[in-house]
Amino acid sequence: MNATGVAITGIGVTCALGTGADAVWTGVRDAVSGIGRTKRLDTSTLSCHYSGEVAEVAAPPRRSKGRIDRAIGLALGAAAEALEDAKLDLAGFDPYRVGIATGTSVGGLDAGEQYHWQLLRDGRAGASKAHLLMYPLSTSTDAVSAAFGLKGPKVVISNACAAGANSIGWALDTIREGRADVMLAGGVDVLDLLSLAGFDSLKALDEEPCAPYSRSSGLNIGEGAAFLVLESEELARARGAQVLGYVLGYALTSDAHHATAPDPVGGGALRAMRRALEQAGYTAADVDYVNGHGTGTPANDSAERKAVTALFGGKNVPPMSSTKSQVGHMLGAAGALEAAVCALAMREQILPPTVNVEPAEEVAAAGPAYDIVPNASRRADLGLVVSNSFAFGGNNCSLVLGRTLKPGPQRPDRRVVITGAGVVSPIGLGRDGLITGLRAGQVGIAAATRIDTGEAASKLVAEITDQGYRRRIDPAYARRLDQLGTLVLAATRDAFADAEYQITRQNATDVGMVFGTYTGPLDTVAQLTETIGTDGPHRVNPRLFPNSVMNAAPGHACLSLQIKGPLSTLAIGCASGIAGLGYASDLIRRGEAEVMAAVSADELTGLVHLGYDHLGILTSDALRPYDTRASGCALGAGSVALVLESLEHAKERGATILAEVRGHAGTADAYRVAGNEESGEAWAQCHRNALDAAGVTPAEVGVVYGDARGTGTLDRAEARAIASVFPAGTTRLANISGQVGHIHSTTPLMSVLAAAESLGTGWVPPIAGLREPLPGLERYVGSERDPAGRAAVVTAANWGGTYASVVLSPCG
Repeated sequence: MNATGVAITGIGVTCALGTGADAVWTGVRDAVSGIGRTKRLDTSTLSCHYSGEVAEVAAPPRRSKGRIDRAIGLALGAAAEALEDAKLDLAGFDPYRVGIATGTSVGGLDAGEQYHWQLLRDGRAGASKAHLLMYPLSTSTDAVSAAFGLKGPKVVISNACAAGANSIGWALDTIREGRADVMLAGGVDVLDLLSLAGFDSLKALDEEPCAPYSRSSGLNIGEGAAFLVLESEELARARGAQVLGYVLGYALTSDAHHATAPDPVGGGALRAMRRALEQAGYTAADVDYVNGHGTGTPANDSAERKAVTALFGGKNVPPMSSTKSQVGHMLGAAGALEAAVCALAMREQILPPTVNVEPAEEVAAAGPAYDIVPNASRRADLGLVVSNSFAFGGNNCSLVLGRTLKPGPQRPDRRVVITGAGVVSPIGLGRDGLITGLRAGQVGIAAATRIDTGEAASKLVAEITDQGYRRRIDPAYARRLDQLGTLVLAATRDAFADAEYQITRQNATDVGMVFGTYTGPLDTVAQLTETIGTDGPHRVNPRLFPNSVMNAAPGHACLSLQIKGPLSTLAIGCASGIAGLGYASDLIRRGEAEVMAAVSADELTGLVHLGYDHLGILTSDALRPYDTRASGCALGAGSVALVLESLEHAKERGATILAEVRGHAGTADAYRVAGNEESGEAWAQCHRNALDAAGVTPAEVGVVYGDARGTGTLDRAEARAIASVFPAGTTRLANISGQVGHIHSTTPLMSVLAAAESLGTGWVPPIAGLREPLPGLERYVGSERDPAGRAAVVTAANWGGTYASVVLSPCG
C-alpha cells in the first residue's frame, strides 16, 4: 500500500512570542526571546523565575461552549486560526471525516489543583465541583471538537514532551488510513506550579533564560498552543488550498534506559530519526535542517548531539537549532509548535536560530562540524527537515516534513492477532482469573476497605482484593513505582509470560507499547499538589515528580522489560484503552513493529472516588448497566495488557492465537465538555466505521461488549446506538461493568478478553445488575444465538463524547 500524501494547509500558534502564526514567525526570524520573568504564578521560593509565558489569552471564538480555562482558551484560539488559515468551509465536509489529535502533558491540571487545595482548606462543602469538569486531559480537545463540530477520529496523546509531535504522527496515520480527510493536529499546555516545582526539584531549570547546545545549564518551562490543519494531498489540490508543506513520516521509539534521563549515546533518538526518514522514503543525506529537541539541559543536549552526529555519519551534519531557546519548553505542545516553525521556515526559506549563545561561543556554534544557527536566522535552501521531540520515560518521536511530495515506499498490510494477556482485576488475576471470575458470576463491587470514602455518600467500589500481582515485580524495582506503575508493570509482565514471548537484546527494537489511561498517576499527583498547597512548591519531592506524568508508568515497564520499539500514551479518557489497542494494531499492520503491548491501567484513590461522588454519578446500592433504574457507577482499579503480533510472526513461533483484530474506529459527538449527546448517533457511526474497516456486516456480529456503567444519559446513548446498527435477536449484548466496576479505560480491555472467550466457546456472561432493560434492548439481552465463530465488537465511551470501537474475530 502506498502512503497517501498529507499536506499542511493551515497553522495556528500562541506562545511566548505572541499570538498568531505571523507574529510568532516574525519573532523567530528576528531572534527574539519570549522568555522573561514569570508573572502569573508565584515562583519566589523556586530557583528559577523565568518562563515562556503567554502575555494574554485571546478571547475564544463565539461558537465555543461552556466554561473556559486557560488551556481551553489557548487551544480554541490556535485551532480557530489554523482552520481560518486553511480556508476550510467545515459546513461543506462530512463532520465524521474531520477529526482532532492533541498532545498535552498538563491539560487542566490547574483546575484539579484548585479543587484539591479547596478540599484541603475548606472540605467538600468549600470545593467547587466545576473544577472537576475542567481537570481531565481530554477537556481542551473536547472543547475544540464541540466548538467546531469535529466528529471524526479524536485522540489525546500524553507522552510528556513528545506528545505534540506524536499527535501530528497519529493524525498523519489517520489520513493515510482513510479514516479522515482532514485532521486538526497539535498540542496545548499551560504553565503550572506542579511542573515548575517538579523540574526545579530535579535541578533541571536554568536560573537565566536557557541556552540550548551552548551553555546547556537547564531549561525554562513555556506555555501555549499550536495546531496544524492536515489534509489529504488530493483534497488540498482539488479545493485549491495553499500548501505550506507536507508531513512525510514519523517514528516512535523507547530508550528503555532511565525514568528521566535520556540514553547518553542517543540510541533511541537515532532510531527514531532513521525510521522516520525511511518511512518517508528519504535518507540522512537529503536532510537540510534539524529542529532539535534542544531543552538546554546538559544530558539532553549531549545525547541529541551524539544521535544527530551518528545519523549523519559524523560529517556533513546540517544546521540544527532549538526553538525552545525563544519560547521555552512547552511540554506536550512543544513538538507541535516546533513542527509549525519548521513548516514556516520551509515556506520562508529561513533557518530558525538558537538564541542566548554567548559571543565567545558563536564561532564554534556556527562551525562546519556542528552549526546551531547561533543568535541570528539566515537564508538557506530548505526542502526537507527533521523535527525531534524526546521525553521523560525514554519516549522519542521524530517528524519528517518537506516542501514537496514524492511517492512513498510501499507499506505492508498485515493481519494482527492477540496472543497473550495479563490482568489485574477486582475479581481475579491473570487472563484465567478474570474469565473464571466472570463465568462464576463473581461481583467485585462492595463497600470500600482499602480507600478512604469518609466524605463520600457512596461507599461502593471495585477494589483489587488479591494483592498477589505485586509479587510479579522485583522488590528492588518496585520501590521506584507508584500505584499506576505497579499495575502496568505487573499486567505487562503477566501478558508476555502468557504469550510465551521472551524479549531479548536481539528483538527489543521490534517490540513496542501503547498505553491508555483515564486516571493516570493521580495518587502521585495528589501527593505533590498537597505538598505544594500546604508546604510550598519548594518542598516538592524529586523522587515523586518523575512519576507524575501520564507516560511514566509505561516508561517504567519498557525499562524493566527492555522494550525499545514504538512507545505512546493515550489519554482520551475512558476510550483510551480501546483507542490504544487500535493504535497498537496499526503500528504492527504497517510494519512499525512485530509485537506490541496494548496496555490500560487506572487507579482507585479516595480523592478520585470523592470527586465522582461530588459530581453525583456514583451508586450507593448497585451498578445497573442498561437498566431503567440506573443509579450511577461504581469505580474500580485494575490493569490489562494484551500482546499483539503480526499473524506471520505469531504463526512462525507457534503462538496460541486468542483472536484477530479486524478493524477499529473512533468518532466524537461534538456535544459539550464532560457531556454525551443522548441520541447515540456518533456512537452508532463509530460502530459502522469499525465494521467497514473490518469488512464485517452488522449481521455477522455475534456479540457486542458495551461500556454502559449505570449512568442514565450515557447508557441510553449506547442502547440507541446498538439498536440502530445491530440486528435484534441475532446479536447479543454483554457488559461486565456490573462485575468488575467502571475501571475507566480498563474495563473495555477486560471486555476484549471476554469477547475472545465468547468467540471461541459461545459463552456470554449475563449482565450483572440488569433487571429492567432500557426500551429496545430486550431482544439483545435475551438473544440465544450462539456467537461462537462470528465477529465481536468491543466499544468504549468517554464522558466528553469520544467513542472507540474494535472488531474482533476468530483467526481463520
